[in-house]
Amino acid sequence: MSANTIESDDQLINYNSPIVNFYSGKSVFVTGATGFLGTVLVEKLLFSCKGINNIYVLIKQSKDLTIEGRILNYLNSKAFHRVRNANPEFMKKIIPICGNLEENNLGISDSDMKTLQAEVSIVFHVAAKLLFKMSLATAVNINTKPTEQLIAICKKMRRNPIFIYVSSAYSNVNKQIIDEKLYTTGVPLKTIYDTLETENTRLIDIFLDKRPNTYIYSKALAEEVVGKEFDESAAAIVRPSIILSSIREPIPGWLTGSHGFPQLVGAACRGLLLRWHGDGTVVFDIIPVDHVANLIIAAAWETNERKLVGNKGVKVYNCCSSLRNPIDVITVMNTCLKYRKYFGTERTMSIFTPRYIMKKNYFIYKLLYFTYHTIPAAIIDAFFWLTGRTPMMLKTLNKLSNLSSVLKYFTHHQFLFLDSNVRGLLGRMEDIDRKTFNFDVTEIEWEMYLQNFVRGIASNYDSC
Repeated sequence: MSANTIESDDQLINYNSPIVNFYSGKSVFVTGATGFLGTVLVEKLLFSCKGINNIYVLIKQSKDLTIEGRILNYLNSKAFHRVRNANPEFMKKIIPICGNLEENNLGISDSDMKTLQAEVSIVFHVAAKLLFKMSLATAVNINTKPTEQLIAICKKMRRNPIFIYVSSAYSNVNKQIIDEKLYTTGVPLKTIYDTLETENTRLIDIFLDKRPNTYIYSKALAEEVVGKEFDESAAAIVRPSIILSSIREPIPGWLTGSHGFPQLVGAACRGLLLRWHGDGTVVFDIIPVDHVANLIIAAAWETNERKLVGNKGVKVYNCCSSLRNPIDVITVMNTCLKYRKYFGTERTMSIFTPRYIMKKNYFIYKLLYFTYHTIPAAIIDAFFWLTGRTPMMLKTLNKLSNLSSVLKYFTHHQFLFLDSNVRGLLGRMEDIDRKTFNFDVTEIEWEMYLQNFVRGIASNYDSC
């Protein structure tokens, strides 16, 4: 394809795309930009919205690296390869803002604050600490309170920016059917703040109201904050389910690291953990990271459209796959195992049968786990000890078992995530925008997607 053809295509997109035109000449502020989802969001804005002005990204000062060093590593990642190839000058549009979510005013300096207040038209609040075993105080201080602070900052911005908050589809799983609307946690936020230091188990259970962990609860609280603060103006909440590797952009199968569920898949592909306590028939709601990024970008456009006609309030988008394109958890695992070849024979314990087994009955699960995992691991550790090497298999297995126990909640419970707002947004988009910012889950071919997912894990896998 010639350079002239590429230029013509870009002109056609700019001319016909309401979303691209919406971002043209505007600056955005992104928290969590260096994370998995945030990286894909920033890259997509640079690549597809070429007329965007600046992208200000909140970055925490590191002990080992300066802000300049962190942003250099960030921009040199594989995620930005196509932007570098298309036009390296676009990278200059990413401007770091030194800050810290746990500090007052997010740790942003006065000079940087003035810049944000003068320039920013759209705010994407993506940052969160995704750790299930946090104290209530830690979860609220890192996931809820910064949302309040960021909204306060937004209200001082001269351009009256569009605000998009990225929550979690599981923030309200104390209900079986989760609609695209705001829910109340039932406890006033002030009461929560007043009792943050109280680690009374009974009190925390009352607060969580059947939610499985403090992370999910802190996201639900943040949603309440957004709903309260934007009841007289327009904003949006995007609730993704379990975010996995990209389906197309920036690279098929792209992901950062191999933690959480990808770590379990990697362990299964290596023959380390092929038994899981759970219901294999439960529909596993997974979503490609680029689908989430595209929906976030489109939601900001629609929020502005609502704002222009005087619509107020917060619109919620459940970014999920289970309703329109379901796949159960055992199919996910066994499909992934079909592509264990990407790990190579030297990293795979091929003596184990490459088939995943899930059992709801805890006694049967423990019996299988002991027979097929504990005993072989103990034998291998004994061999290591006899040959002068450090025994490690039982320790590794214990770590993986702890991880699977943390995630088992999602394989024992079935939820229905309604998505009429997502489908409505997709229907209102122009054809060019539906192609450029695609988030239609009905088009996902799970076999091919999971093959690329495993390839991505294998390239990032770091043994426990």
